[in-house]
Amino acid sequence: MTDWHTRIQRSQHLALNLAKLGHESVYLNPHLGREYQYPWRWGEEPAVCELAPGVSELHVHLPREPVFHERMLSASEEQRLERALREAVSGQDRLAVVVSFPLWLPAAAKLCERSGAPLVYDCHDLLDGFTGMAPEIVAKEAELLDRCDVAVFSSAHLMQQMLERSPMLQSKAVLIRNGVDSEHFRVASPGARDGPVIGYAGALEEWFDADLIERAARAHPEWRFVLIGRVEHPRIQGLSALPNVHLRGEVPYADLPTHVAEFTVGLIPFAVNQLTLAADPIKLYEYFSLGLPVVSTALPEVERHGDLVYVADRQSFIAQLEAAASEHDDDRRRRRMALADAESWSQRAAALIAAVDSANRR
Repeated sequence: MTDWHTRIQRSQHLALNLAKLGHESVYLNPHLGREYQYPWRWGEEPAVCELAPGVSELHVHLPREPVFHERMLSASEEQRLERALREAVSGQDRLAVVVSFPLWLPAAAKLCERSGAPLVYDCHDLLDGFTGMAPEIVAKEAELLDRCDVAVFSSAHLMQQMLERSPMLQSKAVLIRNGVDSEHFRVASPGARDGPVIGYAGALEEWFDADLIERAARAHPEWRFVLIGRVEHPRIQGLSALPNVHLRGEVPYADLPTHVAEFTVGLIPFAVNQLTLAADPIKLYEYFSLGLPVVSTALPEVERHGDLVYVADRQSFIAQLEAAASEHDDDRRRRRMALADAESWSQRAAALIAAVDSANRR
């Protein structure tokens, strides 16, 4: 679901850490013809380039240049995609095909049929919780869940929802939550702060509750609110009118630790709905890697961390921010950092390998 060159998320982290564990990864760019012009320029033919040691990216050009969340591919497009995938992994005798979006099912299933590879569905979002997602793609998920050999879920709530829809998944369902490369974030040290910095790093989409931020910013004009990410909703853009709210835009993953190290408190101010209830926010682990207190709305994967987070509703949000901003608890800080170390992307990649091995034995 994610272009490698926009924001580094779950699929990219898994690919990188699979490579670190000795497994080569080929990552399909989801923009089938609308690739970025840098650092490479592509022609009509599929092309493969190296992104990192053990990780390659496959670019497949389709003449109609589809927006990948707006429609399924045509039969001829599927054939072109499947052929490119097959050529990209030619010669590999131990293959697993990981699909993180139902759009890719027809081509992936054909590749699995030809190679005997297990099909893994990495289900990391509640697709029907998104607006703008093509109904035909959402409907395709049921077939993907039925055909896959392993169904991986990124949160317990998401897995439970899918099991209620399809109890037959039980025998192949695996919970592999999100994680963090904690050492990546600890390379930066916080500079001098002129008062509390309340920070957020991630998607600034419709599920980001801008009203909570506006109320808190008005209640505490002496605090700085730093929001990192590409703004995708006009209500969020309107926050820039407040003098103590700073929208920094998208920040490269390599530079993200420097920004997060400025934070006094990490934010997860999500509207509570079916989409967010199913989420396991990566940013929670990233905040924890620096020991930051976190203020979040009531999401199941956040609440399981108990006193390490400050869970708030609309009425208590400002009070919880105040409590978090004034926290001076070295024990909590150490426990957050230890949890981040344990919940690593390397551990998640190892769990994925174990799930594939189990499918191969079956």
